[in-house]
Formats: sequence, C-alpha cells, structure tokens
Amino acid sequence: MKSIFIRLGVCALMILPATKAQDCSNWSNWDLRGTYAMSGSGWIDLSKLVPTLPAGTVPMSWVGAHSYNGAGGGTGWVSMSAGGVQLSIQLIGLTYAVKADCSLQVSFSMQAKQLPGVTIGPVSRVLVIAGKVDALELFMMIGGAGPGMPQDVGVSRRISMQY
Repeated sequence: MKSIFIRLGVCALMILPATKAQDCSNWSNWDLRGTYAMSGSGWIDLSKLVPTLPAGTVPMSWVGAHSYNGAGGGTGWVSMSAGGVQLSIQLIGLTYAVKADCSLQVSFSMQAKQLPGVTIGPVSRVLVIAGKVDALELFMMIGGAGPGMPQDVGVSRRISMQY
C-alpha cells in the first residue's frame, strides 16, 4: 500500500511542471497584434439605452471581430441580438494594455447603427490571455459598469496576425 502512494507522489511531481501558470512577464502589446473572432452571451437592460423599450434584463448573444494594432489601439464590430432586438455595433476608441499576470485591460465605447447619436460606454473589459503567441485565445468578462451596460462573458480567438 505504501508503494502505491509513493508511485502516485512521483507521478504527481512529474506532472507538476506542466501545470504551472503561463508567464506573460515579457509580453507586450505587440504580441497581441492581429485580428480576432469573438462571441459571447449575457444579459442587458435595453430600456436604459432606449427608454421606449420595456424595463428589465433580457438575454443577449453576440458575435464579432476586433483587431489590435500592436501599439495599444484597435477597431472592431459586433452583431448583437438582445431580447429579439438586432444591433449592429462599431467599437470606437478601443485601447488595450497587456499585463505581466496574463491579463489584458481593454476599454472602448460602442455606437449602434440602430441608435443614431447614442454612444454607449466607455466600457472596460478584463481579458485573460491563454495559449501561445501563434495560437491565442482571450477569455473575457464584463460586469455592467452603469445603466444599460451589458453583463456578459465571451471568448476571442486570433484568426490572423495581420492588423
């Protein structure tokens, strides 16, 4: 019985180096340059954005793309369905900064083609970098930062290193 525990302990020690955390201490904004496809889902209260709509949170889902320029800026778009309302959104003023702990701080505002003259945001997202430079995924979360702000989670996958 004792030898079984010793063998299990040796196996655990052999696996341990493979389970260490990713090191992003030498990463920069340049390492995230490229175009990403993204999708996610969550909840939003559209009445906070369009007062003529009924109050209350509704489910939403979205798909889109964004590009990072390697210097802390970028662009993007989102197609969203929220409670049956379709929105075509442009991300404006997008900025991002890589941190040594493998997190990414992203900020942007949104303008929906269906809501002329309305700017939503700025919105801040915290993303977590997963993978290697040539096969990145970014896991994201936003927890409503004000009236009408969405609460959602999503994932981005790099599809090109071109900006």
